[in-house]
Amino acid sequence: MSCAYEEDLTAYVDGELPPPHRARVEAHLGTCADCQQTERLLRVTVARMAELPAFTPSPSSRREVLARLDALPPTWRERLASLLRPGVLVPSLGVAAAAVLAVLVVGRGGGETAALDEWDPGALEVATNLELVEDYEVLGLDSSDDLEVVENLHELGMP
Repeated sequence: MSCAYEEDLTAYVDGELPPPHRARVEAHLGTCADCQQTERLLRVTVARMAELPAFTPSPSSRREVLARLDALPPTWRERLASLLRPGVLVPSLGVAAAAVLAVLVVGRGGGETAALDEWDPGALEVATNLELVEDYEVLGLDSSDDLEVVENLHELGMP
């Protein structure tokens, strides 16, 4: 059955619908044979369930059921949640970062000495004085005249 009122029939039988909505369901029941059949089935089921004796589990059966539930293997969500705990995730990420860094360092270490012979002498000069060049950039020295003055500061007795 694929009626729009199908979802409301259980609440109707249980008396849980507000009066305006209940009136709409009752009007629909007068015209829809499928919903009438489903309502009868629900009413029979509710009546038969009421005839069943009450069941109260013993404390030992409750403990047994809970022990069986605890013995079940964890679901994939529970396993994923346990892996994403900060106590597991943070150290794992640290180890992974250290491994990546080690691979990068080892990977670059082999060919670096051969590559230095091929470098431009001007690039090597800049590399050896990189800290000085960065200081010049911080001070805003960008013209060659400014750099010449800074180079000759030692002649003036300034540090």
